[in-house]
Amino acid sequence: MSNNSKMMKGMLLGGAVAFVFVFIFEFLVHGFLMKGLYDATISVWRPQAESNMAVMFLGQILFSLAVAFFYPIVGPDKECKKAAPFGFGLGLVMAMPQIATYSYLPIPMSISLFWTLAAFVKAFGSALIVAKVFNKFGGF
Repeated sequence: MSNNSKMMKGMLLGGAVAFVFVFIFEFLVHGFLMKGLYDATISVWRPQAESNMAVMFLGQILFSLAVAFFYPIVGPDKECKKAAPFGFGLGLVMAMPQIATYSYLPIPMSISLFWTLAAFVKAFGSALIVAKVFNKFGGF
């Protein structure tokens, strides 16, 4: 198998495993941990009948594949030493717009803070997962 094929395999598998993590993580965060906060601010949100799961899945898939695409560019290494800094930086980038939601949405600060923390953890966790899978199946 060529190096490009191994790299592509590592990226796709990393993206797929990251998607499973993201799906479960967001289901737990938004479906359980934040349910009370959402119920208390029901007038802000789109009615359940208008929610679109396909768009949510698409967003999660694109995020997971983007992490898997960028990890090799950052420079994968056998010991995954670059995974934590990559995940930390990505987490900061993902958290940044979440904290700003308080300035333009009529929501409590607690929701913005929870979203900020969740975005950071999702990005950091996804980067670590992609690194482990990529390094195992991507040719390292």
